[in-house]
Amino acid sequence: MPSLPLTSVIGISDPANSMAHEGDQYHDAQPNGTKFLRQRNETVFYNSAKAKRTLCGWWHYTISCPGWTKTTDKRFVYSRWEWSKCCGISYPSGRALDTFDSDIVVDMSAHQTCFQICRGEGDLAVFRLAGGDLSDSDEVFYITDVPHVYEVYSTMTFELAKMNLRDAAAVGLGTRMGAVAWSHDARSGAEGPATIEPGKELVFYNSVTAKRTCLGKLMHLDCCLPPVYKLTSERIMYVDWDVWHPCDSPITSCLLLPYYTSRAILKDCCCGFSGSTAENAKAALKRRQDNLEKDKTRNFVNKNCACPVGRTANFIDIDLVMDVGAHQRLTQLPLNEGDLILYLMPGDASIAAEGSGNKFYVKSVPEVFSLFDDFSYDLSNLDLTHFRQNAITQEIMHR
Repeated sequence: MPSLPLTSVIGISDPANSMAHEGDQYHDAQPNGTKFLRQRNETVFYNSAKAKRTLCGWWHYTISCPGWTKTTDKRFVYSRWEWSKCCGISYPSGRALDTFDSDIVVDMSAHQTCFQICRGEGDLAVFRLAGGDLSDSDEVFYITDVPHVYEVYSTMTFELAKMNLRDAAAVGLGTRMGAVAWSHDARSGAEGPATIEPGKELVFYNSVTAKRTCLGKLMHLDCCLPPVYKLTSERIMYVDWDVWHPCDSPITSCLLLPYYTSRAILKDCCCGFSGSTAENAKAALKRRQDNLEKDKTRNFVNKNCACPVGRTANFIDIDLVMDVGAHQRLTQLPLNEGDLILYLMPGDASIAAEGSGNKFYVKSVPEVFSLFDDFSYDLSNLDLTHFRQNAITQEIMHR
């Protein structure tokens, strides 16, 4: 049973030399001279020990050797399991507590298996600059079995999207134009979302609530496994379904279906069979990338005969969008829909975006040219005048 009493108090050995935020409160001094901090100036996004779970989620949480994780706007605190192997089966042999600063986090993604969708839970992958954590050099940190995972993911990515990358992206774009640009000072950009009201963001497009034609609504029913997109003034959030194509090898798939199902249940419910969370997540990512490669050679039947095995959520900072386009296929004309094409500057740290180049497609957008108009106006506010003058000056001087 997961129970860590130190989630509510942190011992401070020398309060006289400790810097506490304004508003902190302490218990009375203990016999050994230690005082305990009760309140802190931080916003808690997720605490696995206090999170409300469904009945299935609570049952799974109690039997699957869970770790403890607490995420705030200032730090990530967690217990890390130490694993050993016997006869090829992994089992926990102990655990240690660790922490790292939230300032080293650069990107996030979320993933749900079919079992986790039934429990209302999912996993968060946190991409970070590993040089900022001396005790753990891994570039990806995983938070497993998070209830209401997309709500937590949405809140945490909004805070992450406050990071101002527009100035740095403009320098990169100016360099591509031929201008001479000095190295960008990392401390020059002030944080804060460019929103009308603090704590809110302007939503340009939400594929779930968008108004569609009657035929468009039928094409975007949940049973059709449509991708989900949300474009705001701060970020681009999207959810893609992970699917399995049994028609790729129909005989093998039918014979091994009981084995695949049993293995999935064991991995999901028993920590001894699940192995490392990082290894499982990397294996799922490899399957998605393999599917993208195989889609190029699949015929119509194999491509559309698919079984969902999970879904993945990612986000891209809107500051990385440097150009925008739109396209309509002939099949999209009766639906009054099209695809929005976003051209991105390098800077997305999520490994889920690898191999996509600098183009990102927002698919099946109703009234796509109207959204294109809004986006192109927003991008026109990027001031490149001084970079243009610099580039022309450099060209004149070198002639």
